[in-house]
Amino acid sequence: MKGLQDIEQFFALPQIAKWLAIATIAGVLSGTASAILLASLEWATDWREAHWWIIALLPLGGLLSGLIYHHFGQSVEAGNNLLLEEIHNPKQTIPLRMAPLVLLGTVMTHLFGGSAGREGTALQMGASLADQLTEVLHLKGSDRRILLMTGISGGFASVFGTPLAGAVFGLEVLAIGKIRYDGLFPCIVAAIVGDYVTLKWGIHHTNYRLANVPVLSLENFSAGSADLLSAVFAGAVFGLVALLFAEVTHKIGHVFKSKIAYPPLRPMVGGAMVAIAVWAVGTTKYIGLGIPTIVEAFQTQLPPWDFAAKLAFTALTLGAGFKGGEVTPLFYIGATLGNALSLILPLSSDLLAGMGFVAVFGAAANTPLASTIMAIELFGLPAGAFAGIACVVSYLFSGHAGIYRAQRIGLSKYPKVFVEEGVSLATFPSLKQPLEFDLFSDINPLGFLEMENGKPMRHLTALRLYFHHGARLYGKTRWRRLTSPHLHWHLPRLAKEFGIQQVVLHRVHMGYLKGDELHHNHHEVTPHRLPQCLELIDQEAKLREFVEVHHADLKHVRIVLIRGEDLRSHEDLHLQEDLHSSDYRNTSMNYPSPMTDQLAE
Repeated sequence: MKGLQDIEQFFALPQIAKWLAIATIAGVLSGTASAILLASLEWATDWREAHWWIIALLPLGGLLSGLIYHHFGQSVEAGNNLLLEEIHNPKQTIPLRMAPLVLLGTVMTHLFGGSAGREGTALQMGASLADQLTEVLHLKGSDRRILLMTGISGGFASVFGTPLAGAVFGLEVLAIGKIRYDGLFPCIVAAIVGDYVTLKWGIHHTNYRLANVPVLSLENFSAGSADLLSAVFAGAVFGLVALLFAEVTHKIGHVFKSKIAYPPLRPMVGGAMVAIAVWAVGTTKYIGLGIPTIVEAFQTQLPPWDFAAKLAFTALTLGAGFKGGEVTPLFYIGATLGNALSLILPLSSDLLAGMGFVAVFGAAANTPLASTIMAIELFGLPAGAFAGIACVVSYLFSGHAGIYRAQRIGLSKYPKVFVEEGVSLATFPSLKQPLEFDLFSDINPLGFLEMENGKPMRHLTALRLYFHHGARLYGKTRWRRLTSPHLHWHLPRLAKEFGIQQVVLHRVHMGYLKGDELHHNHHEVTPHRLPQCLELIDQEAKLREFVEVHHADLKHVRIVLIRGEDLRSHEDLHLQEDLHSSDYRNTSMNYPSPMTDQLAE
């Protein structure tokens, strides 16, 4: 008969109760923050439209915003990219100042006439507020990652009124091609609660209606096939435009950073350019959120160049350093682009506007599932098939690029294209260049050329973890040690979640660890103290970061580092009591050796 500790559902109950409480608090915080944000942006937009002259002060608004962040917000200036980095590699709690600073910066952007969105602000406010629970509840490792994901989901769901899409977005945005299910329940709870709280504060979201959605059935198979092919073509166009938006925005940001050394001057110069452009075109339809134009895209035919103008205004605003999000401008670009495509495709303008609304966003953020679910929540189930096709095709056509530079590549979009797993979009472009190598200089000391798929690899480093077969995850109490998972199962899972490139658990037939007797694996039951060897292969910096983040789980594990450039030299890494000390972070390669002699019992 199974003991209580052997029943899986026994462990599910406390897990559900724990995250139900935490995610509810995160949802309340993100929903309240989004309500404040939406009310503030509505006021800023109304005031600006009633007083056009304030757009002339956009350069001064940019300078003021730049000065505030330069003096008080350098630690949180990375915004959404900081959130993603903390989820991938948790280091320190996000400063609480991120929430009020990004709120102030976004309101200033919209008040003075910049072109930006609101999603980035909602995500940063939701995640930074939720992350304050880290210290209160003593959350570490994967628990803190999940907490940040719940803040992101709650912020996205509450600012757009799409709880299911918000929940999936928090899971999907982390890495291209992979979704983490360990945060599914908390993200759904936070998203639903966040949306409910925003509505209870009296905030209402814009309603979009599609009047002409074709019905797919066997009776109209020919017409339905033509409509689906049109959706595929439209999706390809949406993906290319999303790629253009991401690349242009990043390029403008790079130019501003390289040409203007003093950060506060960048939004000042960019603000002057945007203000002049607004005066030149003679309309404010391309600045701010652009909600009225988005609604018009579902109702009437618009000028076919609206999407390009909004793209240019937004890329310049965000590239210059103004605060705000990208998603609402992407809604604008997609809706007006779909409206324009109705001139050449047989689908109705409102359906194409709805498809573009979600598909351009999904391609730029690399979140096709979240964008498809958003289409169903906003436009109804009949539009889901067309929107789903457009979202997936646009996701494929946008390539390995996106608006979030810290987003990781979990799986290549194309089976025939090799992409190194775990690299961020910020570093990926440099890896796409052909590798030049000398046949002899790239041979390692053991005489082997590191090759993969016929291509030379960069020098890698191996990290070997030694522990007993019966060793479990460290626990302070005997009950915790008895119920905690075995290291030979737990550590490979941690490495996979962390994005380590390659992990191998070696089968050991004979051996001993320091101070032990010699053990053989000739018994029916594997000896408790038989050595185990887990090998992790990746760049050395990534491996050292893995050790730092998971030092608590590696407390009684012996670690040996084998560098790629000298596979014959081994180095023991010493796990100090406090790996987050300044001495640890500032020391490049000089770790004390050997590590503690104590091994897991």
